[in-house]
Amino acid sequence: MAASLVLLAAGSMLLAPPASAAVTRPAETKVPQPTISFPAGDSVVEGGQIAIRFAANGHPKVISYRYSIGDTNLGREVQAGPDGTANVTVDAGNVSGEHLVYAVGVDRRGRLSPMTQESFAVSVMWSIQGQALDMTTWLPVAGATVRLEPAGIEVVTGPDGRFQFAADPGLYTLIGTYAGPPSLAGSSQELEVDGQGMWFDLYLFPDGGS
Repeated sequence: MAASLVLLAAGSMLLAPPASAAVTRPAETKVPQPTISFPAGDSVVEGGQIAIRFAANGHPKVISYRYSIGDTNLGREVQAGPDGTANVTVDAGNVSGEHLVYAVGVDRRGRLSPMTQESFAVSVMWSIQGQALDMTTWLPVAGATVRLEPAGIEVVTGPDGRFQFAADPGLYTLIGTYAGPPSLAGSSQELEVDGQGMWFDLYLFPDGGS
């Protein structure tokens, strides 16, 4: 009887499944890292708005995105559509330069993806642009000094005679001088800047004539 039990135990050991047949749990799929794009372009003038799109390459696991502008606090959230994308429009602010957008994807279990960042540019809105012209030749004057009063801001015209100023709405006068030869000078009438931007050709006359 004892011998039979030993044989039965041995037989049971022979019937044990191989290690390769052991049941294993499938590895969890990570939340995909999102992409950030700018459908209307990655630049905007001061005070404008910029459109931002978040995507997860069509992955259905992502149901929302947490994002922030300029820091990594991810204090904003937007729901994703069935295709895993989301679109937002945000104020660009009044600080020119590069601005960073940070985002992570969120799945149904609240898990977060790795963080992604992209940047957009905010450019100065030039309130006054124009060209300094020699009244005697009608040619652009390069190297002329153009002063915006009463702001007291000066710029030097480029090779094409162009100048530009960023100024708050109000009344201004342009005063241009060129050392020569020949020496030139001229000024504008009073200009009203309304924040929408304007173009003005500044004519310079010989010997400071007007």
